[in-house]
Amino acid sequence: MTAAFLLYYTLLVLWLPLIWPMLRLRRGARLVLAAVAAAGLAAALYEIWMTFGTAAEIRLDILLIGPALLALYALAAVVLFAAGWRRTAAGLGFVVLLIGGSAAYEWILLGRESERLTEVFHARNRFLFEAGFRDRETYEQRFGPFAGAAGPHPTGHWLADGPSRFSRLIVNGEGGAWLFFPCGETECAYDPGGTGLEPADAAPGAQWHASLAPRAGMPLKVTIAREDGDRLTLRANDRSTLFAKAPPPIDPAPARPSLVYLGPFAQVVCQGPYAKVRQVWLWREGGRLYAVGIFAPLVAGRHAGFVQPVFLGEGNRIGEAWSFAWERNARSWTATIALSGPAPVLTLARTGQEAERIVLEAAPVFRDEAIEFAPLTAKADWDHWFEIMLVGHFSAGDIPTC
Repeated sequence: MTAAFLLYYTLLVLWLPLIWPMLRLRRGARLVLAAVAAAGLAAALYEIWMTFGTAAEIRLDILLIGPALLALYALAAVVLFAAGWRRTAAGLGFVVLLIGGSAAYEWILLGRESERLTEVFHARNRFLFEAGFRDRETYEQRFGPFAGAAGPHPTGHWLADGPSRFSRLIVNGEGGAWLFFPCGETECAYDPGGTGLEPADAAPGAQWHASLAPRAGMPLKVTIAREDGDRLTLRANDRSTLFAKAPPPIDPAPARPSLVYLGPFAQVVCQGPYAKVRQVWLWREGGRLYAVGIFAPLVAGRHAGFVQPVFLGEGNRIGEAWSFAWERNARSWTATIALSGPAPVLTLARTGQEAERIVLEAAPVFRDEAIEFAPLTAKADWDHWFEIMLVGHFSAGDIPTC
C-alpha cells in the first residue's frame, strides 16, 4: 500500500471527529458540519463499494475525491474555529495541512517519475532506431536479407521525397517492409505484418499491397507502386508519399566491439498443460559472461504476449561456469550456466524447490529486438541499454505444445 493510498484512507474517516461538535453546535455551524460529515461518509461508502463491489484497475476518481474532501475539511476547521472550538479546529486544520502537504509531495514525485518514464520512452525509441544502422552486419541482421534477393520486390532503402508523415522505407528481398515515421527526436517504424509485400493482381512486379504492424495499435494497410527511375509511391489512408532510393545511414566507422553476442538459447520443460520456458540471451567478454533470461511457466500451445525478462547482468565465474542470482515475487533464484560442452547447460534453482539441470538449445522461444540488439562496444554501454530497454518491457512469443 502506497503512502498516497494511506493519505486517502485517512480522509475517508476524518469526518468521524466532526460528529460530536456537530451535535453540540447550533444553526448554520451544525448544517455545515453535517454536510461535511455526510460527504465524508458518502466517500467512505463509495470506496467500500469500489473495493468489494466492482473492479477498477485505474482509480482516477481518487484524484477528484481527495481534493474535494480536503477542501470540505478545511471549511469545517474554519467553522469550528469561528464557533469557539479552537482546539478541535487546530487539530483538524493540522491534519488537513499534513495530508495536503504530503499529497502535494507525492504529486511532485509522481510528476518526476512521469518525466523520467517519458525520457526513457523517447530514449528507447532512439536506441532501437540507431541500433539498426550501427554497422553493416547489424543492418543486414535487422532488416535483411538484401543481397542475392531473387524476388521482384523493390528491395532497398528509400527516403521520403518531400514533406510527409513518413520518413523512410526499407524493403528486403523477401518482401519484408519497414515504414518509418518521425516520433520525438528520432524515428519509429511499422514492422512487417502477415506475409509482407504481396503483388497486386492488376500490376504484378510493379505494385504491391501490405499490412504493416505498429508496436501498438491497428495495422496500417499500404499500397506500394514502382515509378520511373529509382522511385516508389506509397499510399496509406488515402494519402500518397513519394520515396527515392538512397543509401542507408550506416555508421561508416563503427566502434570496435568488446563483447561477443553468443545468441539466445532455450529449452521447454513440459508440466501438464504448462510449458516451463527456460531461455537465456548470452554475451561474453573474455572471461566474463553477461545474461538476460526468461524463466516462466506458460500455457503450452498459446501465444504469450506479456512475459517479463529478467536482467541477470554479469555472472560470478566458477570454473567453466557462471552463477547469477536475483529475486522475483519475494523468492530468491539462482542460475548457473556452464559453457564447457557443445551446448550451454543451465542449472536453475529457486527457494523451496529442487534445482533443474537443463541442456539448452539454439532454438529460442522468444525473439526480442530490445534484447538481441544490445550494443557490443563496452559493458557500460550494454548496461545502459538494458537500464532503458527493460523498463516496463515485455517479450512475446508462441509457446510450443507439450
